[in-house]
Amino acid sequence: MLAYQLFGHVRTRVSAWLNPWADIAGKGYQITQSLFAIGTGGWFGMGLYRGMPRRIPVVEKDFIFSAISEELGGIFALCVLLICLGCFLQFMMIASRMQAVFYKLIAFGLGTIYIIQVFLTVGGVTKFIPSTGVTLPLVSYGGSSILSTFIIFGIIQGLYILKRNEEEEEKYEG
Repeated sequence: MLAYQLFGHVRTRVSAWLNPWADIAGKGYQITQSLFAIGTGGWFGMGLYRGMPRRIPVVEKDFIFSAISEELGGIFALCVLLICLGCFLQFMMIASRMQAVFYKLIAFGLGTIYIIQVFLTVGGVTKFIPSTGVTLPLVSYGGSSILSTFIIFGIIQGLYILKRNEEEEEKYEG
């Protein structure tokens, strides 16, 4: 609510989210083109380079999920979501296996950040929530997004290695 009151671009995104069809050539252009692309792709898509993702502004960053849905189809888009869900579940499994509360909270927090980023991206593209401009991890174009996602995966991998080393030490001691 505070961001809505303070920033004009947030008000624009919320009004485009509430009714993108009211100003389809203006504020609602990006979200309506996204919905058209998702609907056009159907379950099996139009094929690589057969869609028109360039009609969506900033498609390679914010709305890559629409381009995937249009060209590769809903089934492939669901597979991308399942891969993201699988990564999140792996993060949570690693978090649950950590004995130190500090490491457990780090893994849980980083996994939560990852899945929230996926939710914000896909939710904004499908008009479930207002568009946020957040990229889809390891799919969208964006240097800082890729770097931060690699850092998250690296920290989680380090925690996994730490846990594995602890288990090996316990096995040799016992």
